[in-house]
Amino acid sequence: MGRIGSYLGQNNYRFRGEFSVLLHSFFITPNNRKVEAFIKHFDLDVEIHQVNFRERENQTDKFLAMNPMGKVPVLVDGDLNLWESNAILTYLATVFPQTHTLPADPKSRADVDRWLHWQSCHLMPAMGRLKTDEDADPVTLLQPLFKVLDIQLQDKEYVCGELSVADFAIAAYTLTKLGRQYDYSEVSNVAAWRDRMAQLKGFIETHYKAPGT
Repeated sequence: MGRIGSYLGQNNYRFRGEFSVLLHSFFITPNNRKVEAFIKHFDLDVEIHQVNFRERENQTDKFLAMNPMGKVPVLVDGDLNLWESNAILTYLATVFPQTHTLPADPKSRADVDRWLHWQSCHLMPAMGRLKTDEDADPVTLLQPLFKVLDIQLQDKEYVCGELSVADFAIAAYTLTKLGRQYDYSEVSNVAAWRDRMAQLKGFIETHYKAPGT
């Protein structure tokens, strides 16, 4: 695939195959799927290892040395052990700049960061409550959030205008089983954006692994 390496500084790249980046993942969760979808969509030179939770692989000394939280995803790049899915997304977008998914301009970058935080601070907790609380009302929890997102998507194909890591982070939650059950008829911009994201190569290739998520 030619020059598809990691970013080493201004205008410096490595050729594909000169290094090994490893993602420890568990495809069934949206925080892992967002990273896997990003890697697969751009054909990044990153190996994906599915962690065996039945065998408690995440509780071994070797794994806990990478992430003391015992959770996935974890990205290993040389001596870097990086956990937290959105941190991994922004790192990959930085070391693989050919994805053009993380703006260099400070204001544009801040906008992407804002929506990454929105996903982790607002959307993820709401989805989590729907999964664990059978009395939780999806309209009450999600409608205020999706109305905000709908306004943001007015006259835009993607959350921040161009495709960015924020789209992968948010879409991974809207494309879960819970996300598919929500009625998007009152947030048409979100509905159209969600359909576009579902057709991206990365989300198509990660969907078959996790039917029902």
